[in-house]
Amino acid sequence: MLTQDSPDVSLVPIGAAAGQSESIYLASTTDFFSPISLDPYNQGRIACANTLSDLYAIGAHRVDTILMILSVSTKMPESHRDIVTLKMIQGFNDACKEAGTRVTGGQTVFNPWPIIGGCATTTVTDKDLVRADGLQLGDVLVLTKPLGCQVAANLALWLGDPAKWQKASTRIDLDTAVRAVKKAEAGMMRLNRMAAMLMSLYGAHGATDVTGFGLLGHASNLAAVQKNDVSLEIQMLPIIRGLAALESNVDANYQLTSGFSAETSGGLLVALPGKEAAEQYIAALQAPEADGPEAEAWIVGEVVEGDRTARLCENCTVLEV
Repeated sequence: MLTQDSPDVSLVPIGAAAGQSESIYLASTTDFFSPISLDPYNQGRIACANTLSDLYAIGAHRVDTILMILSVSTKMPESHRDIVTLKMIQGFNDACKEAGTRVTGGQTVFNPWPIIGGCATTTVTDKDLVRADGLQLGDVLVLTKPLGCQVAANLALWLGDPAKWQKASTRIDLDTAVRAVKKAEAGMMRLNRMAAMLMSLYGAHGATDVTGFGLLGHASNLAAVQKNDVSLEIQMLPIIRGLAALESNVDANYQLTSGFSAETSGGLLVALPGKEAAEQYIAALQAPEADGPEAEAWIVGEVVEGDRTARLCENCTVLEV
């Protein structure tokens, strides 16, 4: 949730199931963007994962349907355009299948850039719903994906630009750069579905997905809507290895180590009731029957007494992962 008046998810009460007192809500969200990956199939998967993340952030882990938003590039040669469009659709559909849903319609337009995204809709009950405003003093904050997507996406472009790579290579070697790009793409393609399913089980008091405003930006938005007089203190930034050294080196200052670097299809920032619950949540997420050990997650901070703001602590550490 961005603010109380501008939620990422439209949440409309629609009554209760027959014979039950539990409320049911209709939840929907829309998201789309231009390419962040050089691989059109990966781009499709990332777009689907990104679209679904807002639903996952409120605990809506079962998605009923999704409409695809697609723009076909008018600037590509037709032979390239057909391949790119098909691969993006394939990646999007494969991610939908993994999420247990499917595309049932949508809209296609022509545009200079190939754009893909969707509008996802589902129902969620009070039992599964994780409201954004319930954080409590002493909650522990868990982040379910590493940081650095924007820098990694630009690094992928720099690798193909001799002048920019020459400048970047003074801060990062080729093997580390290739690893960083691959790790970022793997994270962006991974659904936050299992992270969402486990939130209620371990008593989450609130969550947000981490995307365009960066970790601290989304933490600030989450803090602003709290009912209690609390703040979010970020104590650690898990950043993909090699990227922190690049944040102000080539094109721009990405504010990665300040917590404001934009992410795409980032992880969930989840507030859990204490360190034990947080550690159990991480262990469950990394279990073989869940996302497995490749699903990295970290305790990154805590909920402290405050004025509904978020901040990096004075001795905030950077963990290269």
